[in-house]
Amino acid sequence: MKSIRQRKQVTRLVLSIAVCMSSLVLTFSVLAQTPPIGKLLYEKLAKTQQEYQEALATGDSMEVAEKCYLMGKRYGALGDYLTAQKWFIRSLRIREPLGPSEDIGKVYLRMTENQVILKQYQPALRYARKAYLNLQSVHSKHRMMNANTVLAGVHELGWRMNREKPGSSPGASLDSALYYFKQAEQEALSLNEPLDIAIIYTCLSEVLKVKDARQAIPYLQKAYAIHSRMQQPYGIINLAQKLADCYLELGQPILAKKWIDTAANVRDRTRHGDYLQNRSIEETYTKLYKQTANWKQAFDHQAKYYSLLIQSVNEDREGAIAKAEMLYESEKKEVKLKAQQQELALRQENLKAQQKLTFITMGLFMLAGITCVVFYWLFRKYRRISGHNAKLVKEQNHRVKNNLQSITNLLGLQFNRLTDSAARQAVEESLLRVEAMALVHQRLYDGDRLVEVDLRQYIPELVGGVLRSFSFGHVSPVYSLDPIWLHADSAINVGLLLNELVTNSCKYAFPLSPKPILEIGCSQANRQIQIWFSDNGPGFSPAVKGNSFGMKLIDMITEKLKGKRSFSVDNGSHFSLSFELQTSTVFS
Repeated sequence: MKSIRQRKQVTRLVLSIAVCMSSLVLTFSVLAQTPPIGKLLYEKLAKTQQEYQEALATGDSMEVAEKCYLMGKRYGALGDYLTAQKWFIRSLRIREPLGPSEDIGKVYLRMTENQVILKQYQPALRYARKAYLNLQSVHSKHRMMNANTVLAGVHELGWRMNREKPGSSPGASLDSALYYFKQAEQEALSLNEPLDIAIIYTCLSEVLKVKDARQAIPYLQKAYAIHSRMQQPYGIINLAQKLADCYLELGQPILAKKWIDTAANVRDRTRHGDYLQNRSIEETYTKLYKQTANWKQAFDHQAKYYSLLIQSVNEDREGAIAKAEMLYESEKKEVKLKAQQQELALRQENLKAQQKLTFITMGLFMLAGITCVVFYWLFRKYRRISGHNAKLVKEQNHRVKNNLQSITNLLGLQFNRLTDSAARQAVEESLLRVEAMALVHQRLYDGDRLVEVDLRQYIPELVGGVLRSFSFGHVSPVYSLDPIWLHADSAINVGLLLNELVTNSCKYAFPLSPKPILEIGCSQANRQIQIWFSDNGPGFSPAVKGNSFGMKLIDMITEKLKGKRSFSVDNGSHFSLSFELQTSTVFS
């Protein structure tokens, strides 16, 4: 029940920023429900991914920026807010150099929404202010209404967080939320947009309800009247249920029953209502019958509530399965296409060889011996090409199999939606480790060698990816890299080790340094590989941090490579590792 109450609180906060959506239809959907998790959302994601690739092919930067924004929306609807933020940032990198615009404002509003859902007050306030300044610069009155509503929602979030932990959100207050809602109300009234007015009244009622349910009821009734006049079933159901909740808080079960019956009747008559609305109705009925001591009815409605909750969980599971199927089919088609291309290339080469053989046979008919030699040479060439392609296909199939297994494992981990910040941080670091391993396979796929990786290309790509993940993409590491080709097994271990070191610098060194410095190098002497790493952070004691997962992982990697490592703290953190090359490792 605690998790249900937390989810309901988050949903109420989302109501405060729903006006920032570009489509009114989508706005009322958000007000009425949390994002539905199912096969449809993953199909929309796949479609948007295809549109993004098409936009890249056209070279239209504004179209690419818009598709990045849509990709962020798709991942946000799926609850993957970290990936959503990355796509939003990509859109901003294209648009912001061109100056303030409504498009930049709407991206920041979306980013604010994600931070509110994640209960991150300070980032939410920062993004909301950036959205406000952009929209103010372009004199968009309608968008300014959205920005005021979003700022109100952020202050409401901060107020709720201060109640749970005093001082956690400085500057946030319920009065600030009410101020921004009033500003949005004046702008909505001046625009004479009934639906926007109704939304703001709904948001205002949520804030006023915290102070006194009596103050919330008039705004809910005004919003209900607008939705009824415009025949909006979602809004009617939503507002009738909220009115019932207010009257229950005031101890007026008769009026509460009138409104909750209205919500149920509209739902049944129009066949509207999603899982969240239906659960809210059943939950309100449960509270109503408990208040009137009708325990049998209360038990029946509570059973319906839990049944709907289970249905929504099943929808989540089916959506995850749909995503796995979609990824599997995509990978399978890609492998099949590449195999067909290889087969076609082989046939074309075979055809050329046959044509050449025919020409030689006709021209040198009398020289049977020479013709036989040429034929044998072509046959051997054909066998070498066939064997080489067979190895490539085998290696490709093996990688696809491993990738699919990794996707399955990650989907299993993602099934339980994490809300704890420490858990999310652990998952993020794990994803970086997976990316370090995946990058090795990418280099193998792109390179000419099947089992070896060029450290001159691999290390900068790995470090750059980690820096961008922690928003330190502006840092320019200093590299000193010898031309070393390392076996894939050793390259994966080196990548995991560097990933831990760079992550540690991003978390503990760079935030404290006005000019972050990062130096990474590798060299070879005889059969010994030397890897070194340093930053200009405050440093740390390996003995103190020895029990951390990162240090344990570094020790495990050192042991696996049969190497020796050392730490030193002198004007920063310094690390070095030496190990012996594997037998198959060669140098370019």
